[in-house]
Amino acid sequence: MVNKNKILSDLSKIAVDAMSTFSGLKKEVETIVSLRVNKVINKMSLVKRDEFEVLKKMVQKLIIESEKSNKTPKKRKTTKKTSLKKKKTKKS
Repeated sequence: MVNKNKILSDLSKIAVDAMSTFSGLKKEVETIVSLRVNKVINKMSLVKRDEFEVLKKMVQKLIIESEKSNKTPKKRKTTKKTSLKKKKTKKS
């Protein structure tokens, strides 16, 4: 009976040590993968999300301002042709 308890105790210690090792291994793998992903992203010269959002808002404001300025009525200049037509109709 003592041998069985000792064996179970040893197995329990091994299992706890294995879980601890796997936990540390998981953290190490996550760190390595994260570093490699960041390295690839930096090589690709991607824009960060917050920078993209700021630029997007700026472009939207410019578009709105441009649309407003295009909607304002502009004075039409009379060309020579239209003024000549008016003169001809007056003579007749």
